[in-house]
Amino acid sequence: MIYTVKRIDEDLNFGCEERPESVPIMAIVTLTDSSGEEVIVKAEDAMLYERNINEWDKVCLDIHNKLEKICQHEDGKFTLKKV
Repeated sequence: MIYTVKRIDEDLNFGCEERPESVPIMAIVTLTDSSGEEVIVKAEDAMLYERNINEWDKVCLDIHNKLEKICQHEDGKFTLKKV
């Protein structure tokens, strides 16, 4: 399924403790599908930068439930963006 990235927020919820050094910085990503339904996923912040995923980009979830950026071509077809 193809989603649009509606919002990206840093995950600041660590309870009473700080984020341990060994834990990667995470982001809360709000996605919307073609019917307007929202889906919220956590993603590593560094992975979002590495894959150049930003708000309003089109994405899908890969077989490991990680976000992949997709491109829409002039003919309306979608393909995965090569990183």
